[in-house]
Amino acid sequence: MPKVSDEYLDSRRQQIIDAAYRCFARKGFHQTTMREIYAEAKLSPGAIYHYFSSKEEIIKASFIFDYQRGLPVFQRAAEESDPLPAIARLLDFFYAGLESAAALGADRVNIQGWAEALVNPQLLPPLRESLKAFLDELSKMVRRGQAMGVIDHALDPEAVGEVILSSYFGLYLQKAFQPELDVGKYKAVVLSLFNGDFLVTT
Repeated sequence: MPKVSDEYLDSRRQQIIDAAYRCFARKGFHQTTMREIYAEAKLSPGAIYHYFSSKEEIIKASFIFDYQRGLPVFQRAAEESDPLPAIARLLDFFYAGLESAAALGADRVNIQGWAEALVNPQLLPPLRESLKAFLDELSKMVRRGQAMGVIDHALDPEAVGEVILSSYFGLYLQKAFQPELDVGKYKAVVLSLFNGDFLVTT
């Protein structure tokens, strides 16, 4: 029997995750059945269970995928010589991703997944691990900015990173409830606050 490639396996896993997300976006996490995911993915139950044993496993896989996709972006930004433009580009990347997620209904699904993680010990560890990794990289960027004299030394680096992450997660929630929200305008205000341009000085 010919060996199945990693690319094929990854593609099939993503096919199942995408199908599940479409179902979750329509009906909600708890209301969706595995049978509905089979039908949406156009796969047999056996094919689904070869990759995922439950809906929770699918959500967990999506958390890990987001972590694996996002961490290298944070790491590259943390290695840049000038931290302020690097942070701005990082926000660009995640805000753009948020808009594409909203267009697919994935924002509603991820919010459901985060809520489920608060009460489901299977889901909370990978989510917390990804948040900690992102925060560690942001803190490195802030410390570099402080060493260069462009970020206030009195500010705690972890707290600055938490505020940056909060701007993203707060927007995520707002966009889910207000699809018409203009991400570009939101980003302009966040960058204005971050760059110290928010207040008019005379």
